[in-house]
Amino acid sequence: MRFPLAGVTALLTALPALAEIKINENLGVSGYVVGSARYAKADPGDNNSTLDIDAYKLAASAYFKPVTGTVSFFGFSSGDPVLLDAYATYDFGGGTTLTAGKFLSWLGYEAFDWTNMTQISYGWEGSPGAANIASPNIPAYHSGVKLENSGDGYSMGIAFLDSLYGPTYYKGDGDLDNGVGAEVYYTYKGAATTAFFSLAAQTDDDTDTDVFTADVWLQHVIGDTTLAAEYSWSSFDTASGKKEPYFWLLFIKQAFSPKVALVGRIAGGEVLSDEEFTKFTFAPLFTVTPNLEVSTEYSFTDYKNHSADKGHFLGAQMRFKF
Repeated sequence: MRFPLAGVTALLTALPALAEIKINENLGVSGYVVGSARYAKADPGDNNSTLDIDAYKLAASAYFKPVTGTVSFFGFSSGDPVLLDAYATYDFGGGTTLTAGKFLSWLGYEAFDWTNMTQISYGWEGSPGAANIASPNIPAYHSGVKLENSGDGYSMGIAFLDSLYGPTYYKGDGDLDNGVGAEVYYTYKGAATTAFFSLAAQTDDDTDTDVFTADVWLQHVIGDTTLAAEYSWSSFDTASGKKEPYFWLLFIKQAFSPKVALVGRIAGGEVLSDEEFTKFTFAPLFTVTPNLEVSTEYSFTDYKNHSADKGHFLGAQMRFKF
C-alpha cells in the first residue's frame, strides 16, 4: 500500500511540482523537508499530540539523451533513509518511453509526496493518529519495467512488476518465483477535464493470495475551482476467503488568490478487517513563497465496526521544497 498514504498522476493541477535545481545540462537535483504539529483523538480511546519532522527527500536526475536516470532517498523523522526511486528511462521519441527499475505506482489521485498534496491526511484512511485504519488499495513502490505512450489528449501505459504490493511502502517483494504483479492505465486529458482509469493485479504463491484492483478518478477545473472524485475497489482472494476493500472520495479546492486556497473532502471506505469509515476534511492551504507552503487541516471520521466510534485530527504542516 502507499505510504500509510499516495500517485504520480495525482492532483495534476493542484500544486506545482518540485522545482529542480540544474547543476549543469546533464544533472539536476530536487527535494523537500516537511514537518508538522498534530493533535489526534479517538472517541472512545486515547489522544496524542506531536511536533516533529514528517518526511524528507533528496532526488537527482541525470540526462543523457535519450536516457534519463533518477535516484532518490527518503526518510521519516525516525529510522534511516531508504532508496526510494531508482530507475532509468529510454525515450524512443513520438511520446513513447520505456522505464526499468524501482518506481511509484500509477494508481491513486492523491500524491505520495506531501509537497504535491493539498491537505495533510489521505482520503483512503481515517483520522491519523490514535485508532486509525486505512484501505489497502493504492500501491506504493515496486520494481519492474513499464512502457508508456502519450499524445494529444491522452497517455497510457503498462507495467510488469515483481509485485503490486510490497512488504513496505518503498519496495516490492523483489521475488519473481512466488508470483508477479502488473498495472495498466489510460488517462484522458481535456482542456478542463482529466479522467484516469487503471487496473492492477498480483499473484503471490507464498501466501496463496490473488489480488485485483481497479482505480478510477475524474478531475474538472472551472476557473479557480477544482472538483474531483475517485473510487477504488480491490479483491483479495486468499485461502481463508475473499475480502473486497474499497474507498471513495469527493474533493473540492477553491483558490481565492495565488497564495490562499480552501480544500474540502468527503471520503469513505472499508478495510480488510471489515471496519468502515466516513471522513470529512476541511483544509486551508497557504503558499508563502514558491518554495514554502503551509497546509492546515481538521478531519472528523465516523467509524463503524471499529474500536473507536469517532476520530478527530487537527494539524498544521510546513513544506519546504527545492
